[in-house]
Amino acid sequence: MKNRVENKLIVIEKGKIFTYNLDDKLSWTVGRVTTENNPDIKLSLSTVSRKHGELTNIDGNWFYMDFNGKNGTVYNNKQIKPGIYGKIKPVILKNGDTLIFGGGSEAVINSKTVWAKFITSSIEGAWRVNDTAGYSHITFNDGNEKIRMDSPKKGTVLEKENGIAIYMGDFTYLLGNIEVSGE
Repeated sequence: MKNRVENKLIVIEKGKIFTYNLDDKLSWTVGRVTTENNPDIKLSLSTVSRKHGELTNIDGNWFYMDFNGKNGTVYNNKQIKPGIYGKIKPVILKNGDTLIFGGGSEAVINSKTVWAKFITSSIEGAWRVNDTAGYSHITFNDGNEKIRMDSPKKGTVLEKENGIAIYMGDFTYLLGNIEVSGE
């Protein structure tokens, strides 16, 4: 990992992980792909609306605007609600903010929701996936220290200077010099 600030969105849907470099464009549409709709961030779950929302850079700050679809978006464990008279209410994004698309009002991470995290770190390389099914204790090792977590929640992220780990229950996604083990 480098120290240069880069704005990225990490997205996990149906066990697959994608990283979007948001600085490549000023605006990114989020939604389900159909013959009539081709969003920038392509999601496939039926709980996600065709035109679910949009990430937009305004004066160097990133915002998420939810388009008030049927199954909504949860931002940092709270459902995004429309503004006055149902207007779209932008939410400013900060490093580490989490979005869950298609989960209704609950911050539930499961096979019917899409999990995303906004980060401002420079991450490079290919993601690795480790099977962590059945583990109640997880130990992360970045070469400098070992961090043990008892019964971590899905969506737990450990970001170190030389790597990042995302625990999603049955699988943990790893990038950089970080390893996971469990029992």
